[in-house]
Amino acid sequence: MLRKILTIVIQVVLCLSLLSGCKGSSSESQAEQEAVKTEAEYKAEAEKEINKDNMAAELDKIEKAMEQEAAQEQ
Repeated sequence: MLRKILTIVIQVVLCLSLLSGCKGSSSESQAEQEAVKTEAEYKAEAEKEINKDNMAAELDKIEKAMEQEAAQEQ
């Protein structure tokens, strides 16, 4: 009898804890989603910043940044 009561109490506590959930994470994830740029935004930004005159310099900057990231990961 005592075992059944303890089992029921534990199940009720677990159900209540699952129902309460994490309330703070939903607002943070929405803020992060709003800050993410879309592919179209990146493309428009790149078209403004990169032109025929500076494309070699921009490519060098991107390659150097990638090399630095690769070096940091190792």
